[in-house]
Parts: sequence; structure tokens; C-alpha cells
Amino acid sequence: MKGKQALRLFFTRGKGFANPGDTAIWDRWSMFQYTDQGKVNGIKGNVDINEMDLDFFNSIKTGVTVVENNKPSAQLLPGDSGLAVKELQQNLIKLGFKLSQQGTDGQYGSETVAAVKALQEKYGLTSTGKADEKTLAKMMELLKGVSNPIEESLPKVTSLGDKYSFQVKAKKDIGVYKYANVTENFRTIKKGTVFSIYGYTNAAWAVPGGFVQMKDVEPIPITIKTGGLSKDMETEFRAFLKNEGIDSELNVHAIGNPSAELTAAGLDFVKVKQFLDKKGWYYKQ
Repeated sequence: MKGKQALRLFFTRGKGFANPGDTAIWDRWSMFQYTDQGKVNGIKGNVDINEMDLDFFNSIKTGVTVVENNKPSAQLLPGDSGLAVKELQQNLIKLGFKLSQQGTDGQYGSETVAAVKALQEKYGLTSTGKADEKTLAKMMELLKGVSNPIEESLPKVTSLGDKYSFQVKAKKDIGVYKYANVTENFRTIKKGTVFSIYGYTNAAWAVPGGFVQMKDVEPIPITIKTGGLSKDMETEFRAFLKNEGIDSELNVHAIGNPSAELTAAGLDFVKVKQFLDKKGWYYKQ
């Protein structure tokens, strides 16, 4: 027996599992991705390559690639490679952790380490960069939520509508997530892009079709100018700003028709507009 290697492949043909010596059937086998449980829907059987002659295996048109070091493991570590690592990388992307095309090559390198650390830090796990048993279990739990999230478990979204929408700028290339719990990253907004916010949760802004993380964007300041502001109105306005903790200077112009202006961003801007609308005071922006 030549070229023995401790490798494992998974394959299927139609409804049954066939004799590896039947090359007509080998021609119709297809490769499946490996999972830590060793099972993928549709797989009918498995075989160790070290049970066969690799020269024979490589001489026929199987359409199957031999992948090294692809063995079941309770954890994946930096330096590992194979389909199990590639699946880890793909799952990290599904959960919103960015990897480049090179970072999804099945090699457990620095990019994968950084993404695993980011996941561990986000969900309160020990930040080692190693995909240990607890980390993989947490990922499986999160992936179930991505595939079929329970609506009641998602963060509450407060709508701003068109009237109280405001603009932000992306600090870096950022992900847009399908769900309010910022899972299932389905597109990217480029660094420096200015776009509008139409709602929010405790940690995410709602954009058309999805959500972005608050920490990834910078709200753009907007100046609001009021008119017909009496002394009593000014006093009430200042008291409102203080009570709401809005750190913005109210500049009052007393010459002619008394007016004032202030600059605010994000939810501070929204609160100021809502206050002025509630009072029925004139303003423009």
C-alpha cells in the first residue's frame, strides 16, 4: 500500500454507499464540508484514505481533493488547517466577524486568531484566539439564532421615522447586519460613507434593511436655529439641556427678534428636535 496518510474524506452517491474499488461510482462522488460532529446532511458514509492506495485514488476522476490534517477535534488551534478551519472561518463571517478572502483559506493564521479573540471578548469568554470547546459551543448557539432567531429575544428597536432621522459617517469599513442583535452580516459600508439612521437599539443603529453597530460610526453634528425665543423660553430650554445631559452650548442672540442656535449630533439632536416640536417653537436646521 503506497502513500499512506491519516486523512478522512466524506462523500455520497445517490442513496447508498459503494465499494471504493468501483471507479464508475467514484466518478460520481462529491465532496462535503467537514463539521466537528462529523455529519453533514446527505452524507452516506466515510472512509480513511490510509486504507487505500493513494496512487490509485489520484488516478481516477473523483472530483475529490485530499485535505491534510482534517481530523475531528474538540478544539481548533493556530497553525491548524483543513476544512474544519475553513468552516470555522465561514461561521465567523456569518456571525459578523470580518475576514479577508485570504483569511478564509482553511489556514488558522493571524486573521482567524484576531476574529476568534473578537468573538470571545464580545461574549465574555477567555480571549485566547483558540477555538476551544466553549468557544465552538458558543458559536453553535449563536449560529442557531442567526438561522432562526426568536423575535422576542431580539433587542427592541425604537423607530425615528423620516422626521427625526439623522446622518452618521462610517469610521471604517463596517458590516450591515440582518438582525437587531447584530448577527448575519450581509453587506459592507465603506469607510467615510455618510448615511441616514432611522432607529436604534441599545447598541445598534437601524438603517434601511438592517443594523450597524453604534461604535462603528460617528454621528454628524447639525446646527438648529430657533426664532422668537423669549427670556422664559430660553430659561426652559437651558433647563431641558441640563436635565437631558446634552453637552451643547446654547448661543442666544438678543438683538432684534430674540433667537438661539445650538449644535447637536445623534440622539442629542433627536431629543432637541422632539423638545422643540412638543413646545411648538419655531426652528430650522
